[in-house]
Amino acid sequence: MKKDHNIINNPDVRAILELLRDEPMTKESLILQLHVPEKNVSDALSKLLDGGWITIESLFYRINESAFEEAAVDFMRFCIRHNEAARDDTYRIDVNQALCDHLFTNRELEFHYAAFDRELAFYESVRSGSIETVKTLYTPLGGEGFGTLSKDPLQNLKYHLVVSIAMITRFCINGGMLPEDAYALSDVYVMKTDECEKISDIHSVHYEMMIDFTKRMRQIKNGCIYSRPVLQALDYIGDHLHSRIFIEDAAEHLALSVPYLSRLFRKELKMPFSQYVTLKKIEAAASMLQFSDYTALDISNYFAFSSHSYFIKMFKKHIGLTPKEYRDKYYAIGWIDHIIEK
Repeated sequence: MKKDHNIINNPDVRAILELLRDEPMTKESLILQLHVPEKNVSDALSKLLDGGWITIESLFYRINESAFEEAAVDFMRFCIRHNEAARDDTYRIDVNQALCDHLFTNRELEFHYAAFDRELAFYESVRSGSIETVKTLYTPLGGEGFGTLSKDPLQNLKYHLVVSIAMITRFCINGGMLPEDAYALSDVYVMKTDECEKISDIHSVHYEMMIDFTKRMRQIKNGCIYSRPVLQALDYIGDHLHSRIFIEDAAEHLALSVPYLSRLFRKELKMPFSQYVTLKKIEAAASMLQFSDYTALDISNYFAFSSHSYFIKMFKKHIGLTPKEYRDKYYAIGWIDHIIEK
């Protein structure tokens, strides 16, 4: 049976393979680590099993390395056939020559593109509606790791911004945003990009677009489940994760009584307000440990935990590992690199 290579473009599939490349895991463990609905994980595992990309034994899923090796060989054969077919095609020869020149120049300048796993984590954080994680992983356009798409600096950034808009749009559609809404929002920001006359304008539109999509995704993920007061409280929490968050402040901001807001939280989220705040801080902290170079102490202070020891205690309680253990295990390692090294 011919393999479906497009399955690897699914963000949930990539996230699962990222975890499985370290060790075999059960579905329950994957759900705990990924923080996504069980259906997403089940669907992704079914697709991977059907395609022969993974195997299962005694409830533990593991990567089928031979399948990836076979896919790599097939890709190389495709490249050879493609190059032979293009031998007499002047246009393709020009493109191949330009590609070789570009790669040679990059090597000479010791240029390296931005790490793929961190880029993927950024788009995933937008899709999940995690404002603080997005802000942490955000990188201004044109910095280290960004290729040159135009010799004109302003046009170069415009191209990069359009690429970013396109990527975020598709991740958000995958996360549940209606395609017509996502594409319309994408068009708005592409037109804004086209109107930019200064580099500073590009950076402003980039940041605005990133936050706008993320907040809309947060509303989508919460909107079908909770009442309006709770939704507003969740937005307040998401915007203030870097601060000490008290239910009194949230209630005052929303013009609600503390007892009323407390009862709503317990009823709809099945947990106290303070417990939810801690959970969201820990989830964001886990992303920072995996995809940033901040120390555990820096992260503890950033999210305004009362003490570093309390941060470690809460992290261990919710994640099952200490911050150090979590970073040692998951810090910015891509499953693709692991497969290539094999």
